Amino acid sequence: MKRRIVAVLCAVSMVAAITAGCGNKEAQDTGKTETTDDAGSQGEEDDSQGEESGGNPGVFVQAVNYMPTSLQPSTASDDQTTVTRPIYDSLFSETKDGREYYLADSLEISEDGKTYTLHFNDKATWSDGEPIGADDFLFTVEYSALGSGGRSSVKTVNNKEVTLTKKDDKTMEFVLPEPFATYSMALARMTLLPAHVFDNDPSKVDDSGYFNSTDMVTSGAYTVAEINEDSIVYEAREDYYRGTPSVKQVIMKTIGSGSTKQIAFENNEINYLRITTADEVEKYKEQSDKYNMYTISEARLNYLQVNPYGPTKLSEDARKAIFLALNQDEILEAAYGSDELVSPANSVLTPDQSLYDPDCKGFEQDLEEAKKLAESSGLTDKPLVYIYNADRPNMEEVAVVIQQQLAAIGVQVNVEGVESSAFFQRFFAMLYKSGQENTWDLGTNGWDSERGPHLGQSYTYLNNSSDAWGWSDEIKKLAIKVNSAASEDEAKEAAKELQTKANGEYWEYPLTYTNYIMVSQKYVTGLDGSSIIPEFNDYLPIEVK
Repeated sequence: MKRRIVAVLCAVSMVAAITAGCGNKEAQDTGKTETTDDAGSQGEEDDSQGEESGGNPGVFVQAVNYMPTSLQPSTASDDQTTVTRPIYDSLFSETKDGREYYLADSLEISEDGKTYTLHFNDKATWSDGEPIGADDFLFTVEYSALGSGGRSSVKTVNNKEVTLTKKDDKTMEFVLPEPFATYSMALARMTLLPAHVFDNDPSKVDDSGYFNSTDMVTSGAYTVAEINEDSIVYEAREDYYRGTPSVKQVIMKTIGSGSTKQIAFENNEINYLRITTADEVEKYKEQSDKYNMYTISEARLNYLQVNPYGPTKLSEDARKAIFLALNQDEILEAAYGSDELVSPANSVLTPDQSLYDPDCKGFEQDLEEAKKLAESSGLTDKPLVYIYNADRPNMEEVAVVIQQQLAAIGVQVNVEGVESSAFFQRFFAMLYKSGQENTWDLGTNGWDSERGPHLGQSYTYLNNSSDAWGWSDEIKKLAIKVNSAASEDEAKEAAKELQTKANGEYWEYPLTYTNYIMVSQKYVTGLDGSSIIPEFNDYLPIEVK
């Protein structure tokens, strides 16, 4: 049953289309606006019942910064991922405790690390009843390859072809040219598209407008009920293969950031809030009779990157001067103010990775040596350009402290906060030689979802064939050695050496390992039932009473 959606007063911010041709106008045309029929009247009755209990039982309301221009699965931003999570399941997720299976129910890896066998859950179906399996997998791989010259992270390993074989409707086999431990991560990050909807023709996906319609089929726990200018409504599937969700309706609302979102939470307009400051942590702790607090490891490494192609072309002595000038404890205290939000990073890996070395030596401040190196390397002769993602919490505060600490050794830093899409275009420009690779010297970014028994995303940075991040050939060879190790002990030994030597090259300063802290009203529970961020990889544990 459709409920009347209360319009929020915030203006809706728009983003560029993620899929060509899937413009927002079509989403508005196909979506519904405020309902005034009998269903709307029923919604008013439900709202009044919700006020008595503090919420609307069975309805979970989330805040997002903007309405997407398409519901096609994408990792273009954290918001885009969050918005599509209720309607798309992953094959599986990797955590520090092992794999959590969803559309797949097993992944077997041969002893030599070269043959992977993936089996799909026999009960998994699209919301129209069609089974989910090998055809959807192959279709999605071919679609993703359309825009990348036929290549993808599933079809190639170190620029060598992977053999993909459909063994039967529910089984895929992958034969790798060489052992490659992070291949499982490529599988875990896949979001399948429905082959049968597009007649198994990947060229029909773009410009179809399909992902702007409430008629789209879904693989997750919910279907799309309404697409409005300022909200999206999802309805629970009764035939969901993992069980019927307790939350019958999920509503995504556009709410402004910062205090606007906090006010909406405290007024019961949304059911939970991410908190990112020490003051917020203490504030909601003191109101434990009204709110629940959840802390999840974000498995994120936030780091300061030196750009090898920046306008100043920083030498090793200049890079070393920068790193020795920094006081990590001061940065964390000023930007976060609470060890519940963050812990100091010492390595290019995170504690959520089994290869992480807790004994890896990080950086210690040495102002006298930093000043000497800054002078002798010419670092003090020219201002540096520092960019950060203005849409990420705490990044501005980190940048300001780093700017001040470098000023203490005579280095001028011009700081630029850049919104997400423009930031990523500049920060990753050296990968694509887009022309913006020489527009910054320093930048702060984060590797996310660094979980599991391998190097994760860090592998693609440490062993980048385009030399985007400055690492030496020794680092690249070590990364390959870790990823192709024949045993766990061999991988750990190589990873230990890799972490130490990576710090010794002064290209990347590991800043923080962050926690994701949420507060919810007391009647909302189960938000820590999924350890994957952005939220929520699994909606089944969530209850709204």
